[in-house]
Amino acid sequence: MNRRKYPAHRNPVAAAILRAGIRRDVADLKTTAELQAWTGADASKLVNAAGRMMWMVAGAAVACGVSDDSPDVRIIRGMGEALGDLNADGRLEQHRPAIQSGLMAIERLLPLCSDWALGTAALKLDELLATTAGMGTADLRAVLDGAHA
Repeated sequence: MNRRKYPAHRNPVAAAILRAGIRRDVADLKTTAELQAWTGADASKLVNAAGRMMWMVAGAAVACGVSDDSPDVRIIRGMGEALGDLNADGRLEQHRPAIQSGLMAIERLLPLCSDWALGTAALKLDELLATTAGMGTADLRAVLDGAHA
């Protein structure tokens, strides 16, 4: 039997498994962020889940060529500011509509982002969180301007 051998980085089965894992992780994080945004009462959980989702999709959108002037990217910028304000003042109900709007913009941007771009953005986010005290609105601005892309 003549089997075709693929290098590890070009193995289609490994690539499919990795892609499925990325999709699953993004879907899980998206579900958590949406549940917190629509019904949650814990501001810190909302900031964490929605902030991670926002940063990953922003990074992936930039990598996939989405214009930083598109309406959905501008909505995400507003969501980032709302998350920063929520983190500072803790007034969840005041910031909830902007965060919900941002999550709906993320929903519209996700089909424009490749799985690989989302995975790369997630790795960069993990690296950022491991090397700093946290993520803030300046980090969102940097990723949307292509500094972390």
